[in-house]
Amino acid sequence: MIRLFLTIQILMLGAAGFAQQKRTDFLVSYTIKSKGNELMGYKTRAGKIVIPAQFIPDFGNDTLYERTFVVKPKAGLQGIDRTGKVILIPFIYDNGPDYMQEGFFRFVENSKIGFADENWKKVIPAVFDFVEPFKNGVAKYTLGGHKIMDGEHWYWSEGYENGYINRFNERFKKVHELKAGVREAWTNKGQHVLLDKKGKIVKVFVK
Repeated sequence: MIRLFLTIQILMLGAAGFAQQKRTDFLVSYTIKSKGNELMGYKTRAGKIVIPAQFIPDFGNDTLYERTFVVKPKAGLQGIDRTGKVILIPFIYDNGPDYMQEGFFRFVENSKIGFADENWKKVIPAVFDFVEPFKNGVAKYTLGGHKIMDGEHWYWSEGYENGYINRFNERFKKVHELKAGVREAWTNKGQHVLLDKKGKIVKVFVK
C-alpha cells in the first residue's frame, strides 16, 4: 500500500524527478507517540518543526517538497502544502487518491466532484454529483442521482442531467466515438461541433 501510494505521489507532483532531487529545502517526516497512538508531522532538516505531528504515519512521503497527501484521524485523506494548509480533498479511488489521467485528477468539495491539474490547481469547479475520469479529452458527468452498491462495487444511477465535459469546462449533451482523431458532439445548447482527441472544439457546424 505504501509503495503504491508513493508511486501515485511521484506521478502527481509536477516538480518530481531529477530537478527536485537537487533541492535542499525539503521537509522530513518525524513521528511522536500521543495517547498510545503514533502520529506523523514534518520538520526541516535542521530539526525545526514546521507541521506538527497530527497525521497517520502509514500515509504520506518521508520527504515533503511542495505538497503531499496525508491522512488525518477523523478527517481522512487530505492534500496539504508544505505549511500544513489543506489544498484539496482528493476523490477516493482504489482506497487512495484519484489517479492522474490526461493531466487531471478528481477532488471533492462540499460533497461535489471537480478536477484539479498536475499542480493541484482546481481547474474545473466541484459541481458534479459524479464524474468519470477524462478519456480522449472528455469526461462523463451526472448531476443528481445516487450511489448504488453492488457487492464490493458501486455505480452512480439516474440524475436530472447527464452529459460530457471537456478540459475547458464546456458541456456536451451528446458525444460520438472518436474516429481518426476527431469526434462529433452537441453542446448543451444544441450546437453541433467537432472535437479533437483532447476535447477541444475545432469546428462549429453552421445550420
